[in-house]
Parts: sequence; structure tokens; C-alpha cells
Amino acid sequence: MSKSKPNPISIESETISIKEIMQLRTDDEVNSKSEYNDNNVDEQDGKGDEHTNKKMCNRRHTKQQIAEMEALFKECPKPDKKKIKELSDKIELEPLQIVFWFQNRRTQLKNQDQHSKNLSLRDEYDKLRTEYAWLSEVVNNGCPNCSDHGFHLGEIPDNEQHLSLKNARQEEEVVHISRQHIAEVIRAAMYELLQMSQMGEPLWLPNNDLNIEEYKRKFPRSNDPKPNGIKTSASRESSLVTMNHINLVKIFMDTIYAEFQVPSPQIPNRHCYFVRSCNKIVDGLWVIVDVSLDHTPITRCWKRPSGCVIQQISNDISKVTWIEHIEAHDTLIYTFYKTFVNSSLAFGAKRWISILDRQCERLASVEATNLPQNNITHTLSIDKERRKSVLKLGERMIINYISGVSGTKTHKWTTFTGSGYNINDLQVKTRRSINDPGRPRGLVLCASTSIWLPVLPKLLFDFLRNENTRGKWDILINGGTIQEVTHIANGMEIGNSISILRVNCPNQAPNGMLIIQESISDPTGSFIVYAPIDIRAIDMILCGGNPDVVPLLPSGFAILPDGPSGSTNHEISDYSGSFLTIAFQILVDNVPTANISPQSVAAVDKLMFCTINKIKNALFLNF
Repeated sequence: MSKSKPNPISIESETISIKEIMQLRTDDEVNSKSEYNDNNVDEQDGKGDEHTNKKMCNRRHTKQQIAEMEALFKECPKPDKKKIKELSDKIELEPLQIVFWFQNRRTQLKNQDQHSKNLSLRDEYDKLRTEYAWLSEVVNNGCPNCSDHGFHLGEIPDNEQHLSLKNARQEEEVVHISRQHIAEVIRAAMYELLQMSQMGEPLWLPNNDLNIEEYKRKFPRSNDPKPNGIKTSASRESSLVTMNHINLVKIFMDTIYAEFQVPSPQIPNRHCYFVRSCNKIVDGLWVIVDVSLDHTPITRCWKRPSGCVIQQISNDISKVTWIEHIEAHDTLIYTFYKTFVNSSLAFGAKRWISILDRQCERLASVEATNLPQNNITHTLSIDKERRKSVLKLGERMIINYISGVSGTKTHKWTTFTGSGYNINDLQVKTRRSINDPGRPRGLVLCASTSIWLPVLPKLLFDFLRNENTRGKWDILINGGTIQEVTHIANGMEIGNSISILRVNCPNQAPNGMLIIQESISDPTGSFIVYAPIDIRAIDMILCGGNPDVVPLLPSGFAILPDGPSGSTNHEISDYSGSFLTIAFQILVDNVPTANISPQSVAAVDKLMFCTINKIKNALFLNF
């Protein structure tokens, strides 16, 4: 995902090595080893018992399950499928879990046996070394009863080097076994994902949400107790997208870490580690499966078998069926937002398939020919390469806007913690821009907040993106009017475009500043993001210049539906209102090391308060 950025709004991904994957499993492996030694642990004092009980809370299997598996292991270290099935029914564990347990148990005994042999060989080696030293001295010094002074033997072999080679071989064996475990997990997840993509009711409800009880019956797994605050959700969605199936597969390759975002300061990001596998089933049919190896403590989100099935329909059309099955903490989410977050509109299949569909349309729009030919200087035509540069600039603007609202590992902001300035539940962050391409040098402030409005998302989107109604809410244009100079369509939906706007202020001479605005919408959310831009920068981009070096401070709006109603199709008309996120990014000081002043926070708080009131008044929302 990270290479082609199919979802710049929601996901930022990075690749980690197999060693880092193994590190995520360290705690679980330690717990597993402690389980094997349960029968050899003597009772200790009260403090020791407390420590043992604390460790037991983290174990995968119960004592009874371990005892049953130990008993069978003593009888048969390598049971056949029949014995595994019988044991599975008896102790209520999946056969695959039992197979893993036996593999790990055999590996442990093998390592213990190897360790004992190494100690025995070391003792024997030390004896031989002593004898060798004595014989070497005799031979080199010659026999005391004759005149023969002997000859020098070769150097003694390096014992440390020998042991180092042995350790390296053992480490390779452990890595090999671990990779086998990961492969088994992926195979099981692939099977589950394919089955879930093909099944209908009763596994899937009419609204494409998962029937949890039916899922447990179809795919039985261990009922380990979950930590408090864990919420399980699953959803499925299908769509035809305008992209070749091979190109789609390339988009999803190599991602095993993701940061999922909802554009609101009140909804925390979700960080998730998982293994991703891309597999060709037959010609024209690919399956991409994601699955977390375990509940690692470093994240608050884990993937059960999830992913997508990609089917070729024609050369440029593919059918994508997306399944998102996750477990995540929801204790940090405001109650007001939980209905929305737990639906497929926030972190579910509906949102990811909508964003993928929109991104494919965006890429296809680069090749379009039925676009406006006018521009800023009225002397250049907006050809394919120039459209591509403008679209890239708009994409970066959206990414920077989201980073200011939600914060990411890649784009880090510092939250301002000064008291007394949260009049409108305002979140204030700062960023020191020194050598930051695409941002002006200095101290940048980002202020954001989210509110609920009893207005349908589509109506709110049309109102805020329309240049003819902008004067009703934008106090920064000082009573001027907005003129659209040109726009570039970035999708099939009406209103999805990048616009170049000019501000015409009465009694003021033109200052050479324009506004670049991107408007995008799909069934799960909308954005109107804009930033002031110099006319020379626009001309530079239209002449083939690099859009990445143009400094931008994006502000604007993110519109989210307030959650699905009783309807089953999740269309825009099914919502009773909207969550509106408003964000402003402002350069408050040209010196990056400067400190934020109370006056700056008070000024941006006033700007936010006035903007919200103007929007409510313009929409006749007197509350």
C-alpha cells in the first residue's frame, strides 16, 4: 500500500524485517515455555505464588489442556491426524493449535537434549585438550631418555569458534521453525478468508456485518479471555474498480504494519502489526490475506483473517471483495462516536473499498481527455503531465491536513498542553519546520475540533465546497468574492475535483495569491481541503515543475456520516447528521525554535469559534 499510496487519507505503512516479526512473538514464546515446565515447578512462598499466578493470566492454554497434551506427547511425540482430532474434541482446541504445540514441544526437547550433549562434549573436549597439551609438550621437548628433540605440532583448534558455529546452526533452526509457524498461520488464514468471501447468510447479515455466533460455529477457535475494552468487529464489501487486477495486487504487496486513521481529533488512530500474503489461486484470481500473529502488547489493534479477493473481470476492470475482521481497544473512544467507529464506515470494509475505488478513479482521471483546457495564464493547456502534477499536489495537501488532525508516526506533531484555551474542545498542535520540504520554515500551529451537525453529509459537502457560498463562512477573505479559475476532475462523483480559486477583494489590488482546493467525497466521508498558493508556484507546476517543493499549510473540513441508520444499504440519505472536523494550519513564527504564545492560541480559538457560528447561521442551525 505504501508504494502507490492507495489511501493517503487513512493508511501510512512501513515494512519491517522477519526478525522484528519474531520479536513481536517473544513474550508469547516465553509464556509457552513456562507452560511446558508446569509439572516441574515446586510450590514457593506467597510472593512466588503471586508471581506464578500473574504469569498464568497470560498463558494461551489451560492447565488441563496442557496436561492432556503432555500425556499424549509422552505416549506419542508425533501423533497422526486421528489422534490430533480426538484430542482436539476432548480439550476444545483447534487441531492446528495442537500441531503447533507439539512442534514447539519437540523443538524444546531437542534443544534441551542438544544442550546436554554440548555440556558432555565440552567436558570430554577439556580432558582431551589436557592430554593433548601433555603429549605435545613431550613430543616437542623430545624424549628424556634419548637424544630426539621431537617436532612441533599444529595449533590447538579454537574451541570458541567451534561453539559459535554450533550456536549459529541452532539459531538458523529456530528461525526455520518460526517461519514454518508463520506459514501455517497464513495458510489457515487464507482458507478462512476464502470461505468467508464465498458464504452468505447466516454467516453474513443482510447489512454485510458478521454474525459472530455463526462465525464461532463455522470457525471454532480457543475461547481465551480477552483484556477489558476489546471490541470485535467484522464487515464485508464488494465493488468493481477501474484497475487491472495485477496492478491492484502490486499495490498491496509488502505491507506488515499499518496506521489507520479517522480524520477527527476525538478518534484515536489504530496501529496494527500483521503478516500479509499475496497468493494466486488461478489465472485472474488473487487472494491477499492479512493476519496478526498474536495479541502483541505494543499495539491496540489486531487483525483476524482479513484482506481481499481480487477477480479479473476485463483488462481494466476488477472485482474486489474486502473483508475486515479486527479486534481493538475502544476504551479511549468517546461514547458519542462509538456507533460510528464500530460500524464499517470508520475502520471497516465499507471504508477501505470506498477509498480504493476512489483512488482508482483518481488514477484513471490522469488519462482522461474531456477536461477543461483553460488555466491561470490562459496560454497553457492542462495536458496529462500537468494534471498529474496538480493531482500530486492535492494529494500531499490532503496527507498534511490529516497529519495535523490525527498525527502519524511519519508526520509527528507536538500537542500543546497549555490550560485555559480549550473553549471549543480545541486540539492545538505545533510542528517546528526547519528542513521540511513542502512546508514553510518556522513554527507551525494546527488547531482542530469536531462537532455534530443535523445536516446530511452530501448537503454539507456541497455547501462548503461551493465558491459561491464561501463568503458565508470564510472570514479570512474579508468580505471578498471567490472566482474559480480552473478545475481538474479527480473522479466520477460530481464535485470531486481540484480547483484553483482567486479571491477578489473590494478596494484591494491583486496580491498574486490564489487558493488551491481539493474536494473529494465517497459514501464513507468527504473532504474540502484548501491552502493559499502563490501564482508563480502554480505556473511552475503547470510548466512541469516539482510539486513537492511548493510550501503549503492546508486547512479545511472533513465530513463523516454519524453512523448507519436502520437501513441496510448505507447510502448517504440513511444518516441523520454529520460529524464535521474543522482544522486550520497557521505559521505563527518564522523562527522554528520559537515558543507558542497564549495570544496565538487565543486568536486561533476565536477563528474556530467564529467559523463554526457562521456555518451554523448559514445553514439556519440556531442552536
